[in-house]
Amino acid sequence: MQRNAELEKENKQLRKELLDQKLLLLEYKTSTEAKLEEARVREENIIRSNEEFKRDMKEQAKETNRMMKQMMELIKKQAQP
Repeated sequence: MQRNAELEKENKQLRKELLDQKLLLLEYKTSTEAKLEEARVREENIIRSNEEFKRDMKEQAKETNRMMKQMMELIKKQAQP
């Protein structure tokens, strides 16, 4: 009878430990998933920012080329008598 009570007590303790471990695992999983989602959002923001930067650089290059063309035309006009 006493052995049975000891086994029940040990079983109860093991179940408690198992539940505690499951809880810790769930907390870790939740934390990990949240961090992963944050990383995804940061990555998307970086990609979007990079694409905007590329578009801006293309626009600036077009504007620079247009201005260079105008300057060259002015220089040609001034060089002609």
